[in-house]
Amino acid sequence: MNKPIIAITARVTQQRYCVNQDYIDAIKNAGAVCLLVLPQSKAELSILLSSVSGICIPGGLDVDPNLYHQPNLGSDPIQSEIDQLDLDVFAISNEKDIPIFGICRGLQIINVALGGTLIQDLPSEVIDHTLNSKNDNKNRGHLVSILRPSLLYGLFGDEIEVNTYHHQAIERLADGLTASAFAADGVIEAVEAKNLFAVQWHPERMVQKELFEYFVNICKKNG
Repeated sequence: MNKPIIAITARVTQQRYCVNQDYIDAIKNAGAVCLLVLPQSKAELSILLSSVSGICIPGGLDVDPNLYHQPNLGSDPIQSEIDQLDLDVFAISNEKDIPIFGICRGLQIINVALGGTLIQDLPSEVIDHTLNSKNDNKNRGHLVSILRPSLLYGLFGDEIEVNTYHHQAIERLADGLTASAFAADGVIEAVEAKNLFAVQWHPERMVQKELFEYFVNICKKNG
């Protein structure tokens, strides 16, 4: 049986397009093939994505607050080229009904793409969610409560411990998304919709294979 092809959007580091190896390993170990998607025109992206079975929008730098009509109050650095790539890939995926998995920034850009807003600096506005940037333990962070019915509840039950690296989070949840997990301070930790789910933590660093295997199985059905 052919393996599904999952596209993952690139990031820019030191003038190089790249993606962290953890994402690739997690997707490959779940039984899929990875395709790194680089910035290009929306028309070119549409052609490219016609051949894939799923989309992963990974973590990265802050989303430009201009995209959700707010002044910059702590979003830095901004990479407009990557914002546009993620937004175009998300729009095309919606049009083509391709399954989408968002991780950290991926959750945030999905919320913005659908009309939601972000808290730009959690440590100053709510509470510090950058714990793992300080303790370097990829598997420990804080607990999240999972709502039922949800796909996360089906995988993990009503509570799970996750890592936490982010200083931004969802402020106003976009129409069309359902929040399915929360931190104790009320920060939204996961969202779901038709053919879409996204988490605020980094399951690829935790080697949280359940989420990747679930996503790859959806992609197999879509392929």
